[in-house]
Formats: sequence, structure tokens, C-alpha cells
Amino acid sequence: GAALMDRVDTKYIIPLQQLPYILAELKADYSALEMQTNRVFTYHNTYFDTLDHHFYHAHHQGKLNRYKVRHRHYVDTKTGFLEVKFKNNKGRTIKSRIQSPKADINSPQASEFLASKLQPTHRQLKPTQFGSYQRIALANEASCERITFDLNLSFSAPIPSEQFSNNQQASIYLPHMFIAELKQSRHDTNSPFARLMAHRGIRPSKFSKYCIGCSLVNANLKANRFKPELMAIQQLH
Repeated sequence: GAALMDRVDTKYIIPLQQLPYILAELKADYSALEMQTNRVFTYHNTYFDTLDHHFYHAHHQGKLNRYKVRHRHYVDTKTGFLEVKFKNNKGRTIKSRIQSPKADINSPQASEFLASKLQPTHRQLKPTQFGSYQRIALANEASCERITFDLNLSFSAPIPSEQFSNNQQASIYLPHMFIAELKQSRHDTNSPFARLMAHRGIRPSKFSKYCIGCSLVNANLKANRFKPELMAIQQLH
């Protein structure tokens, strides 16, 4: 009931040492997702983009009506989904997905799905970034909102094989921070979590795991627009 496939998002970059205190303060208003006594789940993402990184540059330029394409592997449940995230001109995130056990965008089912969501010029895709992290998921059933805490983030991108014969990867690991994301059907600053962030002096951030991950492992990509987020990460790292 709290899937929120059509939503508004608010994100925060937070030092890891604050996590237990924040969880304790949210206890009265939120419940935690639990499966087989486990409340921390591992995700592996494979992001896809065009050869010229169209999706990345659209985000960097602040364009709305933009897309991201990824395959998400849920390690704990051994399931996977191919997903298209669409950010419309009203700032809403609309997510569509199909079950897909592997990060394969060339199967008939995947090709049909992508053709129904993307423009023809955006369908020639390749893997451009790999990411993994652990997630804690909370839900407030009264207001139908979710919070996710993503920690132990790591990002890597393939280095062209002509440079490294062993397909070496550029990678980065960020153990000293986590990303909190408040997901709501509409913006509500009266959310218990939003109030807690304001009380702690933690301001929202325009953090995109895909774009920040790409800019951290690919020095050739323009990243001026992401300087506030990259500086915050550098300070914590």
C-alpha cells in the first residue's frame, strides 16, 4: 500500500553516525519493513544510458520530462526488475517496471517494455554505472508516506577495454554517509520526518544516485550542477 509508484521525492545527505538517533526519534510514527527478521536489505543496480549519456546530461541541465533506466536486483529475495523512472514537468517521479531476473535489456519482453516508455532515439542503451547499497525502509501508514535510508553506497563504471585489457572498473565506496529519501503522494512539510530534518538543521539535497555515482567515477562527465552534493560527500568522506 506504500509502493508510491507516482510520487514526489525529498532527499537528504546525512552523516552515518546520526542514523541510530534518527531511527529512535522516528519510532513512534513509522514502522520498518521486515522480512524473515531482517530489516536491512541489499540492492544491486545496473543503470543504462545512451552512448552520449543523454539521461545523465538531461538531469545535469535541469530538464524535466526526463528518464532513467535501470535494472534492480533485490539480493535478499533473489528477484529483479527492469525499471523506467520518469520525472515529469510537475516534479513528480513516475516509476514503471517489469520483472526481469537479469540486467538484460535485449530480451523481447524488455525491448517491448522500453519501446513503450522511451522515444526511439533513446533506446540504444548500454550499461553506464553499477551501484550497490543497503536499505532500511520505513512507512507511515497514516499518511501513506515512505522513507528509505540507503547506506554503504558504492558506485563503479566500466573503463573502456582499449584502456584496460582486464576490464578494470573505476569505483568508489562511501561508508561515512547515507541518503534519506522521503517519498510522498504530495509534498507535506508536516511529515514527522520532514519536521525532524528541519529540527536537526538538515536541508534537502538534489541527490541522484545515478548522476552522482557517474560523476564520481567518470571524470569526463560535466558535473558543475552537482557541486553542492559532491562537496558534501567530500566533507563526509
